[in-house]
Amino acid sequence: MKKLTFLLFVFLCVSSLCYAQQVPVPVSQIAQTPVETQAFTGKVDSVTIGDTAQGVKSEIVVVADQGQKLSFVVKSGTLITDKDAKMVALSDIKKDNKVAVAYTTSKMGTHKAQSIKLVE
Repeated sequence: MKKLTFLLFVFLCVSSLCYAQQVPVPVSQIAQTPVETQAFTGKVDSVTIGDTAQGVKSEIVVVADQGQKLSFVVKSGTLITDKDAKMVALSDIKKDNKVAVAYTTSKMGTHKAQSIKLVE
């Protein structure tokens, strides 16, 4: 009887481990891979001002001197400045303005503008 009670006790202790919960790790402690910021300079091909009601994102398309064309999503936190380092709105940027864009690329391949500076 003692053996049976002991085995039952051991079984209950071991089975209780199956129901133990993991302690969640705070998001701030999860190691995130650093995102590399890149630069792209060229002339503005088009500017799209976003409309959240219609699901349209703000976007700027820039063409480099070599002909390479990149499209950048512009978020509300994107820093946009003129050549004198004064803040301007995305709507102040016009076709054929020369700009320098600092951007990151998401895992999905979307280019997200971190900053846009009017060069000329």
